[in-house]
Amino acid sequence: MDFILLIAGAAVIITCFYFIVSPFFAGNRGEAAAKETGEERLTLDMVYGAVNELEMDYLMKKVNEKDFVQMKEQYQLLASEIMKQESKPKSAAASKNRSDQAELEILRELQKLRKQEGR
Repeated sequence: MDFILLIAGAAVIITCFYFIVSPFFAGNRGEAAAKETGEERLTLDMVYGAVNELEMDYLMKKVNEKDFVQMKEQYQLLASEIMKQESKPKSAAASKNRSDQAELEILRELQKLRKQEGR
């Protein structure tokens, strides 16, 4: 009976030790994967959250008015830059789609003209 308790206790201790030590060895892989996938990129929601926290700090008198205005302007500029970056690929894709449609229409018209000339 004592032998079974000794084995169960050792298993619990080894399991706890594994869970305590494993994050130290796996931490670098998680950061590298986050950098590769672009999770570190600043999003518009993050900027809006920062502005919201800044406004809360200002209302609670933790930040003076001068700093509040300056930081809010910086966040607004950052948000506008992010919005511009997000809209660029969409507009480029839309213009490419339009040009592709125009090319297809031109090709159809050329085929119609060739068929009419061939008669």
